[in-house]
Amino acid sequence: MKNLNENIYNLTTLWQIVGDAYGKYCFRESYSYSNIENSQWPNRIWLNSQPSKLIISEILVACGQGELPRSLSYWADFDDPNFRYFESDGLVLKSEQVGMSLVVSKKEYPSNRRIKLHKITSPAQPLLWEKLYPQSFGYVISAETVKYTMDHINYFLIYHNENPIGTVLTFTTNSVVGIHGMGIIPSFRKQGFAKEVMLELLNNAAKENILLATLQASSMGKSVYKDIGFSEDFLVRNYRIL
Repeated sequence: MKNLNENIYNLTTLWQIVGDAYGKYCFRESYSYSNIENSQWPNRIWLNSQPSKLIISEILVACGQGELPRSLSYWADFDDPNFRYFESDGLVLKSEQVGMSLVVSKKEYPSNRRIKLHKITSPAQPLLWEKLYPQSFGYVISAETVKYTMDHINYFLIYHNENPIGTVLTFTTNSVVGIHGMGIIPSFRKQGFAKEVMLELLNNAAKENILLATLQASSMGKSVYKDIGFSEDFLVRNYRIL
């Protein structure tokens, strides 16, 4: 449960910072949301309390009035019975992820150094991020979003032999590093680059005295992270609001 709480605190704080910096973040008693115009991330709602039919109905009504983004995320233990509240006429399951974590080792992780991580620091680099990111994920994190939040979030372009091949961002809360948006473009997949990026990030985390690394993995990426040693801690379901 502790790792779940650390993971989710990192994730929702990330969404909050993005909304505060370049969009709209709103906290309400039963739910929060973060939304950015002309971008597709984070643009979502999440709950601040246990789900109920009343809360789901409240969210659907607000969405119908155009007040909220049209994506809702809920996380819990794998067998949590509260997932049933999201089997609603107004919600469609969009994707599932697994929340994962790893205690960061002080021993250096092996790497053959085929990749380099270039941290985004200049005004031109976010444009390349905006071009690469949707090739991996099918949605956009806009260059403007990156530009207005890169003082708070570490955005990286992944390079192999001077070729940009992917993206990843990291965000630290307490002694926890959240690893998000890690994607390799299709033409460079199945060559072991995702694992190499993760090992490089873990080595960086160890140097910064980070204790725990967290992420939310798709079905495609989960096996890579399990092979490194990440544990499967909880389930995340993302819903589209009709």
